[in-house]
Parts: sequence; structure tokens; C-alpha cells
Amino acid sequence: MKKALLSACAVCVGATAGYAGGLDRSGQGINLIFEEGSVVQFRLGYTDPSVSGTMPNIFGSLEPIDSGNVANDFFTPHLGYKTSLTDQLDFAIMYDQPFGADIAYSPDYPLSQGGTANDVLRATADTDAITALFRYKFDNGFSAIGGVRAQRVEANVGVPIAGNYTVSTDAEIDFGYVVGVAWEKPEIAARVALTYNSKISHDLSQTETIGGTAVESSSEIETPQSVNLDFQTGVAPKTLLFGSIRWVDWPQLVYNPPNYPPTSPLVDYDNATYTYTLGLGYQFSEEFSGAVTLGYETDEGEPVSNLGPTDGFWSIGVGGTYSLEKAKISAGVRYTDIGDATADGAGGVTADFTGNSAWSVGFQITYALD
Repeated sequence: MKKALLSACAVCVGATAGYAGGLDRSGQGINLIFEEGSVVQFRLGYTDPSVSGTMPNIFGSLEPIDSGNVANDFFTPHLGYKTSLTDQLDFAIMYDQPFGADIAYSPDYPLSQGGTANDVLRATADTDAITALFRYKFDNGFSAIGGVRAQRVEANVGVPIAGNYTVSTDAEIDFGYVVGVAWEKPEIAARVALTYNSKISHDLSQTETIGGTAVESSSEIETPQSVNLDFQTGVAPKTLLFGSIRWVDWPQLVYNPPNYPPTSPLVDYDNATYTYTLGLGYQFSEEFSGAVTLGYETDEGEPVSNLGPTDGFWSIGVGGTYSLEKAKISAGVRYTDIGDATADGAGGVTADFTGNSAWSVGFQITYALD
């Protein structure tokens, strides 16, 4: 029972995760390490956001110009393998895409104008990560978690209003680490896990172009450190309460190419984000379990970057798991109400992004190899 119920809860949080603060995508979860025996797991989430705003036309009248839907849809894949090396030592290896962005504005938007080429204000950023994780179980319900993460990052940005500026980076692979502790009491399906994800520094080689002139340069960028607190406990027969708190230190992420014309960095953040989830799962039959979850992320109420014009959210999701002899098949859907934001503009003019939302769906299959 507990296996199916935990999968239903996980798909609510994991398979449909995908719209959070900054560039957060996967949430860097490690639930796979707690699976029993040897398993393989595949998960794929899809998010379709609708994010738009208006900004006065700084080149003419102050009639607001719509940005169009600036946020493109995206997938969040996850692939993992877990096994027990001994009675006390578990090992897992996981692939995910922890951070990302895919933003493109309307050609009529003021910040898309001013360049000489047929371009728009846009940004793409992609990361791929492989995490090798170990868990050592002590006799009192406690366990220690640790591992290494290899991460690949690349980005491409265009800012027409800044002298038709563009920058395109090469892909760079660097390393970080994961450490944590956990406590479990299987009799009541209780677990608390606290994990720390280190920042990862990348020295990016890149090509900057301004006014049609290309320049080779380099910049250091750090994907931020984060802390995840996950918890769950049985509260009644066949019923599980679960949740999480995630803190991400976004001020560590500063991208400031040396030839970018404005004096401020191309990408930076003033505040860390806190993301909260709380859910309830229930086993309806021996084969089927379901769960519902609520999510909330704090808003800062301060101007944000045009390359990420959102500020906080709340969400609701539902998921279910059907258990076969060796496989657990899960699916979920989540609706996110994206917080209103004021974005930095130009010439003292700002943009307002309101009434935005996103739909996410996810699918997960966990197959036992034992």
C-alpha cells in the first residue's frame, strides 16, 4: 500500500513540477534513493505557461504595448536507477534538468526594438545534471546522504534595445555536491529528509555581438545553492500527509558579460525564494492511490528581470498511481496561478505582468528489477 501511495504523492510534486522562482525547473528531488530494492524510474513533465504583460512605448506614445506570451512551453525529464549495494548502503544515479529558461517577446515590444537585425528580446538557458547519490542507513531510523553532481549549462540571449546585443555561450560542464540526512519510521510511513545542494560555478566561453561586431569573452556564472526539506507521515488508515519546503539562494546567480552595454548585470536576483508544498494522499484500493497537493511560493514585491517576469505563485495539483506486479504507473496535473510582477524597463518606464498562469502534466513509471 505504502509504495503506491507514496508514488501518487510524488507525482503530484515531482512529475508536475515546473514553474517556480527564478529558473527553477526540477526541484532537485532525491525521492528515488528511498525506493526499496533495485528500480529504474522515468518521469516526464510538460508545462504550458501563459505569461504576458504591457509596457508603455518608450519610442512614441505612452499607449501600452503587449509583450505577447513570452514564456514558451517546456518539458522536464527525469531518469534514474537505484539499487541496494548492501543492507545498509543504497546507491542511485539520476538525470534531470534543474534550471532553465525559454523567453521570447513580441517584435512590437519596446525592448525588442532599437536593433538593426530582425531579432526580439529573448533568452534561452539549458542545464543538464547527473547526480550520483549514496545513502547509508543507521540502526535507529537515521541515514546519511551524500553524492556528486555533474552539471552542463549553456545560454543564448538577445537584447535588441541595447545596441542589438546578443550573447551565445559554449556548453560547460562543472561539478558540485549533495549532502543530507533523513529519518524514517516505517510503521507510520513517516520520513523527514533534509538535503543541501551546493552551488556550481561555470566559467563560460561566449561570443558577444554588439552593433554587428562579434567579440570572444568569458564570464563566470554560479547556479545557486539550495536546501530541500521533505516530510511525510501517516495520519489515518490508508492516508498520508506530505509536504516540502525548498529554499533557493538566487542572489548567487549573477550573469554579467563584460561587453553588455548597460551598467547592471544581464541577469541577477535580489532575493532568495521559498517554495512550500502540502498534500494529502489516500489509497482507494489495492491497485489505485491518489493525492492532492497545494503549492505556494513567496512573492518579493520588487521589480524583476524581463527575462523572468514572474513573482511567486500558488498551485493545486492532483495525481494518481496504478500498481502492477512490478511497475507503478503514475500521472498528475497541476494548475499554477503565477504572481503579478513589475519588470525593469528602460528610461525609467516599467512593465506590468498580471493575470498569468500555467498548466502542467506529468507521467512517471517506476519498475522493480528485483
